[in-house]
Amino acid sequence: MAAADLLIEGGDWLTEAGDSADGRLMLSHDLGRSTLAFIVVFCLGVVTLASASRTDSSAAAQTSASTLVPRPAASTTAPAPPDATPEVAGPPTTNILVPTTGQGPTTTQSPPTTQAPADPYAWLESIPAPGQTFIGVTTETGSRAEIEAFAAAAEKAPDVVMISRDWAEASPDIATIEQITSWGYMPLIAWEPWNHRVESTFDRRRGEQPEFKLSTIIDGEHDDLIDAWATELAAWGRPVAIRFAHEMNGFWYPWSESVNGNATGEFVAAWRHVHTRFAQAGADNVIWIWSPNPTDPSLTPIGGLYPGDDYVDWVGVVGYLGNGIDPRVYVPTFDQLFGPTIDEVRELTDKPLVLTELGATEQGGKKALWLTHVLETAAQRDDIVGFIWFEVDKETDWRIVSSPEARSAFAEVVARPEFGISR
Repeated sequence: MAAADLLIEGGDWLTEAGDSADGRLMLSHDLGRSTLAFIVVFCLGVVTLASASRTDSSAAAQTSASTLVPRPAASTTAPAPPDATPEVAGPPTTNILVPTTGQGPTTTQSPPTTQAPADPYAWLESIPAPGQTFIGVTTETGSRAEIEAFAAAAEKAPDVVMISRDWAEASPDIATIEQITSWGYMPLIAWEPWNHRVESTFDRRRGEQPEFKLSTIIDGEHDDLIDAWATELAAWGRPVAIRFAHEMNGFWYPWSESVNGNATGEFVAAWRHVHTRFAQAGADNVIWIWSPNPTDPSLTPIGGLYPGDDYVDWVGVVGYLGNGIDPRVYVPTFDQLFGPTIDEVRELTDKPLVLTELGATEQGGKKALWLTHVLETAAQRDDIVGFIWFEVDKETDWRIVSSPEARSAFAEVVARPEFGISR
């Protein structure tokens, strides 16, 4: 029987014809069996070695992976129900530019940026603002309650608050100035070189205060007070306006040249002396306002009272409906009331204008109409940068709350976008 006729069945070697007497055939059969057995054993060994190699490689791979990436903790989240939408994993957050260190994927975070807080008083630098008319007010005491009452009636907050301080006070009132600023307003100080507490029936007698003659200012007798104000305002550093020695062309204040033993030319010399000492103290945050009374033939001409553009920042003019004019007989227009004074001022300077005192009486029943006309006209002029409303019940009730009609008219006018400074 040939070797090709051998059949493998059930793992046994069989012959087709059973046993044979031919020994050679049996020998060939035995030899073939041995050879095949060797081949089978050899193949089984190779298979076993390959399997072992794969097992070792898999174990090594698992060992390497567990070394580089920690095994995630067992999940404690309940499996989603069969009908739940599978949660889609987001993109990896590992920064590929940063190598791993054996502690799992590494992510980078930018350091938090720190931004300096905005200066809440920066808006003060924008006064005066082009195309805008600032709203100002002066009240009986300058208290916060009075200012907020005005703001509520006007339905708009003022930008500037004017207070009065005289030279009888021994030290600067920086606390009040800081307080006004913290409330959100720019302070404007009517700084008056006299003692306003002197009571007198007549303005001429009240204007006689020899200790405040203009010559005493020029000669330096008040330098300690001047320097104290200058130094403290310079240290404070924020914008502040000073309306110094206002209505100097009248006769009711001791700094007027027509009273108190003063001489022609002394007002300008006194003004320049004060301004120079502020400049020497570094108080360049002060805005100087020169503010005469409305011109009149009976008063000192303002031409000789102007200190010069190097010593003045703004010019103020004053106007009331009902102060010396009976509004039941005559109601002046803006040009009739302010025009003559502004014309004379414009012969001296082109500095910005402020209506530093503005008020109206209810007498004659024209208050609402008049204030609307005056404020509208002021806003239309490029040279007028603001106004100060006199919110005081004094000789008459000048306040905007003197009647519902006046309050409503004022609020309606200042609601327009050209009034007020953006914070």
